[in-house]
This record gives sequence, structure tokens and C-alpha cells, in this order.
Amino acid sequence: MEAYPFQLFPEEHFYLFKTRYNVRHAIRFKPSFYVLDADPVIADNVYESIIAQIEKPEGSIPPDEQILYTIAAIAEDFFKKAENIAIYVCDDSDGKGKARKRKFDGWFHYLNFEGRGFIKIDQGFHEADGFSYSASLIFKSENRMKIQIITALDDLAAKYNQPK
Repeated sequence: MEAYPFQLFPEEHFYLFKTRYNVRHAIRFKPSFYVLDADPVIADNVYESIIAQIEKPEGSIPPDEQILYTIAAIAEDFFKKAENIAIYVCDDSDGKGKARKRKFDGWFHYLNFEGRGFIKIDQGFHEADGFSYSASLIFKSENRMKIQIITALDDLAAKYNQPK
């Protein structure tokens, strides 16, 4: 299946697309050098991925598998720079974090991102107040810093998840 056409705004690492049902989506890769306490060679290439529905008509919208292929095409475009690292945080402030993670993991598997040269590392984080969420780091398997990236995520989780 083909992806929807999308617009790229390179300075903001921002993508827009509109579906056949007139639903507009934005995907942004927000520079997030502060997420990993890592060497600037890694930290300067970390981007939080944000997927948002920004406009939709009234009423119900049928499922649209083409969105999935569009997100995949946008990821391929973003990762043309092999050093890029995307972090996807499954926010659970509305109680839907586990559903977001299942959906995201399903997309990654369904689109065979591993077979296309991507690595996904998952990690859970726990707040002192009992709130928890998961995060996934995604990067190209050809990234020459992959061991350091994995180590930086593990170190962050170890610090973050210590008993408070």
C-alpha cells in the first residue's frame, strides 16, 4: 500500500499529511539532546517522536491502514541521516499508555522495521508517585554508536528507577 503524500518542514523536523477522510496528522521529531546523559555525538542526534492528529471532520472515521504506511515512509525519510535516534514515549497520563505501546510495537513488527535495518530498544520508567511509562529508542542498525546508545538508555533507566 502506498503512503499518503506528506510535506516536510526540515528546519523543524516536522511532517504533515492529510488522509482521504480529511484527517490531518503531524509528525514531529523534536530535538531532545537532554534525554540521554550521553556524549554529544549521541545526545545531539536524539529526537522525541510525536505523532498527533491535528484536524478531523465531525463524526466517526473508518480505520485507515494507509496512515501506517505514511508513518513508515516518514520514518524512512527521517532516518536518511543514519545517526538520528528517535525516542517514542508512551504517555500514560490518560491511562492509555499500554495501548499506545501495543499499537506502536505492532506497527514496528507489522512493517518489518527490523528487517529494514532498524533497532528498537524498550525501557520502562517509574515515578516516585507510582506513575510509570515506557519509552522506545529507535535507530538504524548501521549507527556506529549503537552500543553506546543502548548503554546510555540502560544507564538512564538505572538512575531513574532507583528506589526513591
